[in-house]
Amino acid sequence: FRYARLTCCSATNRVSVGQRMAFNPKRNQECKIDLLLSKVWESGITGQQAIDKMKDILKGKGKFPLAEDFAPPEWVDAIFLRFFIGFKKNPAAAAEAFSDMLDWRAKNNIQAIRAQLLAGMTPEQFPRYEQIRRYYPLITTGEDKNGCPIMITLTGLVDPAKLLKSATLDEIRLYIIYVMEHKLMKLSEMTAKSGVLMRALEIHDLKGLGMHHLATGPIGILRKVVQEVSANYVELADKVLLINCPFATVIRTVLNQVIPARSIHKLAVMGGLQDYVDRLLEHADKDQYHPVLFGGPLPEGLEDTGEDDMGTWSAATVPPRDKKVVEVGLGGPGQTVCWSLCPEALDINAHIAFYSPGNPDTVVFDSATIAEKRVSSLQRGSFVCGGAGTLVMTLDNTYSYLKSKVVRYHLEVVDNPEMSKNDGPPPGDD
Repeated sequence: FRYARLTCCSATNRVSVGQRMAFNPKRNQECKIDLLLSKVWESGITGQQAIDKMKDILKGKGKFPLAEDFAPPEWVDAIFLRFFIGFKKNPAAAAEAFSDMLDWRAKNNIQAIRAQLLAGMTPEQFPRYEQIRRYYPLITTGEDKNGCPIMITLTGLVDPAKLLKSATLDEIRLYIIYVMEHKLMKLSEMTAKSGVLMRALEIHDLKGLGMHHLATGPIGILRKVVQEVSANYVELADKVLLINCPFATVIRTVLNQVIPARSIHKLAVMGGLQDYVDRLLEHADKDQYHPVLFGGPLPEGLEDTGEDDMGTWSAATVPPRDKKVVEVGLGGPGQTVCWSLCPEALDINAHIAFYSPGNPDTVVFDSATIAEKRVSSLQRGSFVCGGAGTLVMTLDNTYSYLKSKVVRYHLEVVDNPEMSKNDGPPPGDD
């Protein structure tokens, strides 16, 4: 590979995957905040005028001035600049995206996550960190020669199917939000300190890429989550280097899953170690990267994922046109059932309810209420009983005429003496 422009194409699709990504020693000088604000852009206005126009549009929507807890004052103009640059230097489009971002943050209570991060939460403390990193490994190492942080995704080790069996979709989504918020905060802090619009040097190592990455079900679900979250974090990547790239058809598909469309022009695609080693060393010293990129061992915890917890769960085979019912007796107040279920393949209807003599029936979970209407990935929750009764899980495959379904499930009864002192379960239990 000669670092020339590489284009992957088919009869119906054409994806430009980047140009020569040489190191730019003048990057920090060109990306000074003061310079970006005074620069006259292609639209004929300066960066400051663009930001002012964005603020006027937001003011008309009742969304400016921003809430005091949105960001420290020294971060704000840089965040506006990221949106202006990221949305083709169009202030109106950038303001609309910024408005959508504010709505998304409010709906998802992102400020509470930021408060946790500001209080010192580390990535190792993110919810479901150990379970998710096993199949979605992200590494932050050192800095390139411009001081940009290096962030590595071992894309070839991402296993969408196993990921959706190790954590629920909501848990995966929340984890990605924590990762992106942490990334934005780190870059914002570095920008405020340096006066330079800092972005990350992102590396996607495709070693290990296989056909399982192309399975439409799991990768489609994961893609929707990544796209939804990343749409609210704009211009965080300086360059994106893809290394150990296999066939072009695979590249095309994976790029569409993990890289926002607005960032495609930042990509450079390289083959094996001999193709990319000089390029990496041009951007940063070798000790700033993880050794895995140079043939070293995998990060700790990924060498051997150990026993698959789901392999120890009970398994139910549900024939076509049939149901499987599992019951668990509960003795009374003070007991909690922690439940998990996940089909090994395909999907199934699932219903969990608690029945207690003399009391109204309680629906704990019903797949008809979720977006997919059927269970195709891990679902989990808990139920605190307010009296003696039976928890009944029904796995319904009556809609299938030909295919049996195998469902892994785990039901654990936990005694909680403190709960027995209350009149009933607390409001809002899962």
